[in-house]
This record gives sequence, C-alpha cells and structure tokens, in this order.
Amino acid sequence: MIIRLSAIFALKKKRFILLGALFHFWLVVAPPVSAQEWLYTVRPGDNLWNITADYLTRMDYWPRLQALNQVADPERLPPGMKLRIPVAWLKRLPASAQITHVQGQAWTVLAATGQTVPVSLGQFVQSGDEIQTGSDGNVTLEFGDGSQLLLQADSALHLDALNAYGRTRFVDTRLRLQQGRVESQVVAPRGSLTRFEIWTPAAASAVRGTHYRLGMDSATAIARTEVLEGVVEVQGARKTRTVAKGFGTLTETGKPPAPVVPLLAPPDVADLPPVVARAPIQLSFSPLKGATAYRAQIAPTEQFETLLFDGVSPMPAVRGPDLPDGDYVLRVRGIDAKGLEGLDAQHRFRLHARPEPPFLMSPVDRSAVLENALAFEWSEPERAAAYHFQLAADERFATPLLDLPEQVRSRLTPDRPLEPGRYYWRVATRNTAGRTGPFGDPQSFRVQATPRLQAPEVATRAVTFRWSAGLPGQQYEFQLAKDAQFENIIANERVSEPQLTIARPESGFHYLRVRTVDVDGYIGPYGPTQRVNIPPASYWPLGVLTILVLILAL
Repeated sequence: MIIRLSAIFALKKKRFILLGALFHFWLVVAPPVSAQEWLYTVRPGDNLWNITADYLTRMDYWPRLQALNQVADPERLPPGMKLRIPVAWLKRLPASAQITHVQGQAWTVLAATGQTVPVSLGQFVQSGDEIQTGSDGNVTLEFGDGSQLLLQADSALHLDALNAYGRTRFVDTRLRLQQGRVESQVVAPRGSLTRFEIWTPAAASAVRGTHYRLGMDSATAIARTEVLEGVVEVQGARKTRTVAKGFGTLTETGKPPAPVVPLLAPPDVADLPPVVARAPIQLSFSPLKGATAYRAQIAPTEQFETLLFDGVSPMPAVRGPDLPDGDYVLRVRGIDAKGLEGLDAQHRFRLHARPEPPFLMSPVDRSAVLENALAFEWSEPERAAAYHFQLAADERFATPLLDLPEQVRSRLTPDRPLEPGRYYWRVATRNTAGRTGPFGDPQSFRVQATPRLQAPEVATRAVTFRWSAGLPGQQYEFQLAKDAQFENIIANERVSEPQLTIARPESGFHYLRVRTVDVDGYIGPYGPTQRVNIPPASYWPLGVLTILVLILAL
C-alpha cells in the first residue's frame, strides 16, 4: 500500500512539473497583448529558421515564433501566411540618411573622424554625425522609410540614432536640434513601427505620420512646435502635452510645455501677380490679423524640398533674391506675438525680368512738357538690339496711342503733336538673342498747350497782353522782365483768363513768358520767352530837339 501511494505521488509530481514547464514556456513565448508587432508575409521557400536568421536578434527565438503563430511544421510555411513578430525580437541594424537637396553653405561633422566637411548632394550621413547650416544654407535629409526633414538656415542638427528594424523599411530615428528650425514630413502609416523623435534642449517631440515644424532658439532657451498634419507629443520637464493639427506650443527649458494655441490663418495672397517682372523680387500682400511678422520662402516646386529664399519681415512684404527667370512657388505665413509661425499660403509665379528694361530719362515722371517740345529718351542697356515703345492715355495701356515693337533708336519724337492732357509711356528691351523682356514701370507726363502771345495793346497808361486759351479751369502765370534771364522782374501775376493788363512800363525792349496751372494745382513749364518793344509814350521831346538843332544850324 505504501509503495502504491508513492507511485501515485511520483506520477502527480511529474505531471505538475510538466504543466509548470509548459506554463513557463507559454509565458516566455507569448508577448503581452499590447506589445507592438510586425506582420511578415511568408514568401515561397521560407521557413522559421531563415526568417529568424534574417530578422530576429537570436536564433533561439524560432521556437517562440512557432508557438506565437501556432505553426505546426516549422519547415513548411504556406506562402502568403502572415507571421506575427514582436518588435522587441527584431534586429536593429545601423541605418543612414541621405542628403537629397543642398542650398547655400552647409557642413557635416563626421562622427567617425571628427572632421568637418561641406555637405554634398547624395551624401549619406550616419548616427553620431552633425549637420550645420550657414545663414544662407538649408539641407533636406531623407530617411530609410521615406520621411524627410528640411533643416533651415543657422541650424545645428545632431543625428543621435539612425536604426532600422531588420530588413524592413521601419526605422527608429532620434535627432537632436541644438539650434535653428526644421520642418519634418514623417511617413508612418497606421500600424507602422517607425519611431521619429526630435529632441531640443527645451523639449522632445515624438510623432507618427506627421507634418510639423520645430524651432529652437538658443538665445531665449525656447522651443516652438507647430503642427500642420497629425499629432505631436511634446514633452518638457517630465510633462507631456498633445498638439493637434493647426495648433502650436512653446516650451521653455526646464519648464513644461505651455498650453496649445491655434496657429494663425494663412495670409491672403490672391492678389499677387502670376508674372513678376522685377528682380530682385518685391511683392506685397494684405496684413494678417494677429501677425507681428511674416516669413516668406521661395522654392522651385510646391514640395519645398529646398529653399532658394527664406526671410522674415516685420511687414507683409517679400524682398526676395535676384533669381534667374523661371517658375517658382512662394509660401508666406504670419508669426504671432509668441513667435509661433502660422499656416502657409502658397502662390505660384513666373519670373520674367530679363532682359532688363531701360531707364526712362525724358520726359521725367510726373513732369509737364509743351506740345511742341515733346521727345522721348531712355538709356541703352547692354546687348540691346531694339526696343518696344508704348504710349497711352490710360495707365493700363488698354488702347495704346503708339505701339512700336521694333524701335531701334533710344530716342523718339512723335510724328504728330499730342492734345493737352495726361499720358503714360513705357519701354521694353529686346536683346541680341531675340528675347524681349518685360516693360519697365510706366511714367506719366502732362502735355501743356504752348501759349501763343498776340501783339500787345499799348495804351497811354497801360499795356494789355493776350495769349491763346488752355483747358477749361486752368489758370496762368505771367512774367514780364527787363532781361532774358528774368532776374529783373517788373510783373509777376496769376490770372484766370488768358490776358493781363498792367501799368505801362518804360519804353524799350522787355521779355515775357507764360505758363499754365492745372485745376489740381500742377504748375507746368514756361512757354518760350518772347521779346517785345514798348514804344515811348510821346514823341514831342524828340521833335523839339530837332527844331532847336535846325535853328542853331542857321
């Protein structure tokens, strides 16, 4: 009896040991429900051993992989089967990022050698490297999963860790922005294993599938986060704040992130021209409510993978660079009182500024000329072969009065006089290569009728001067002097009628001139100076002297 009880006890002990071992094995191979997993699609010829060798950190993981996926035969896996693989089991291999765009000055501090070398297009950077940009530089990096980061001017970015999970496209990217600004477009579909983090001295941001901007101002020790798509988790002083699309926050070093605030709306750029005819580029747009400054950027394409211009202005204006003629994209955004940059407005435009138009010399802008003295003159740009001249009575040149696309000389006298009034003129250049550039800014001028003086009416005590009438409402300034330089003026009057009566001056030659004054107060040039001879008031003294001479001669 004692022997039989001992045998039963031994049998039960073996069962408990076996059950415990199985329970322990299940605990080892079964990851928690919340663990991240990657789904691997089985290909023809796959088995658990080669999958383990290619993707997992250790070969002894294959039994766990078999138990987790309830695989009956580890040597035969049906193609198309989905294998669950916990992220923690995957190999982490060193990865790299590639420089896809470079503009201006930028350098790489290589971790392997400590050397500082200029950034080059197509260059690969590794964990531990640091990229620095100058005041005119920006660099675009592309990571293994297709995510992109634009490092802007005056920035320093350290690549803390660039890793990939096995042979997958999933990456683990950890960066450190010491100073400056970045714009990140992180590619991470739902369920992706990609991790993308950027640390600054003030805060850390963790994202998945997000488009956002991050700036670090080392002078004020403040980091600013602006989310354009997705969600960003911002952590500072062991506090985390969630920033959604269209919101931003700032974090001061040693403090938690501030409450999120909505980003400023995009500025209104609807009135910007589709063709820009001046270089350097100068554009203005409507002020944006709440903006204390504005950032303007110009790129070759709407992706803004490289910046040809990046500037901040206190006014809603763009004072851009001297770019070659071509097609460009402008984006502008407002900056609020906290320094957070708002949503972008984009505007496509074509720059057509060459060959440059000539300088307009005569008539001077907003001047007045007499109808019989009108002549146009402009400068001669280098390599100019001809000019396109236009004259119009309206500022938009809707119906030009003169349109001469093949004007060869840089001086032009109209073949017929113009009626008195306001006119506009402009000139474009055609170079020796046959390319015609844009028109220069139009200049305006007024044509004044030349006053035609009549013969003065000389009375005993007065003289009346008359001249041809100008436009209705005009006044006239009349001057009479003893010298042609009008230094000894004896009459200077403004009248509303084309005539003036003055006290009869002493006899002899005098000089007079007249100019018109428009209704708006504009004073035109004097007409031609004319000389008149005022006869003596009486000839009797001369007659008496003649008689005396005759008497004495007898």
